[in-house]
Amino acid sequence: MGRRSRKRYKKVTRIIRKPPTRFQCPTCGLMTLSISIDRSEDIAIISCSNQNCGLRATLRGIPKIYQEVDVYAKFLDKFTEGTIEVTYSRGSEYEVEG
Repeated sequence: MGRRSRKRYKKVTRIIRKPPTRFQCPTCGLMTLSISIDRSEDIAIISCSNQNCGLRATLRGIPKIYQEVDVYAKFLDKFTEGTIEVTYSRGSEYEVEG
């Protein structure tokens, strides 16, 4: 006589989502905006990698606990208000010799 078999349960694994690293550029609308934070100087450098846009900005006074998502939200608020200095460095244009 054998014992009754036990029901086996699947182990539930939770998916841990990571914050995004690429964001939508407010000028060109593409997902090409990248943010790099310099923790030693409390500066965040925002740059668009689209050659036609070339948006660049610098945010100063970033708290140590801020991540890239928080810096993007702060940048977007200041960009829509018009209180941040933004420069546009378009990609180099190549001449075709013929």
